[in-house]
Amino acid sequence: MKKISGVGVAFFSLAGLAGASSVALGAFAAHGLSKFVPEGTAERGVSLFTQATEFQMSHALSLILVTLVAERVGGGFAQLVLRGAALLMLAAAVLFPSALYSAAFGGAQWWASYGGTSSMIAWLLFALGALLTLRGAPVAQGVRGAQPHPAE
Repeated sequence: MKKISGVGVAFFSLAGLAGASSVALGAFAAHGLSKFVPEGTAERGVSLFTQATEFQMSHALSLILVTLVAERVGGGFAQLVLRGAALLMLAAAVLFPSALYSAAFGGAQWWASYGGTSSMIAWLLFALGALLTLRGAPVAQGVRGAQPHPAE
């Protein structure tokens, strides 16, 4: 098995932290959050907070996916683009859910659009990175496996 790069280890570690904190925050939302949100807004606050934990978990899993693919392509411009997608997915995992967490307590949420935009650009870069793996034989072989396709 190929060794994971330092960048890959960092992204995997951060995805693990995002996933673990999402579970912990989800438990908090289910078992005690309503005592801390402003009076009269408990239902909306719990709903926003729960939605934030779901977004955080989906972004954490997306970060793992993008990192796995980036590690698999074996270098080149495609890997650089995929690592950029992972970085933006990490930004989305922080920015968008944190805006919803803040909104649950009646706080500011002006940065939510930056998280959403980061996520959309991350997915577009992921698609571009996948397409770029078709350009060069070493990268394409890294994606399909060690054996070249018989037609090549």
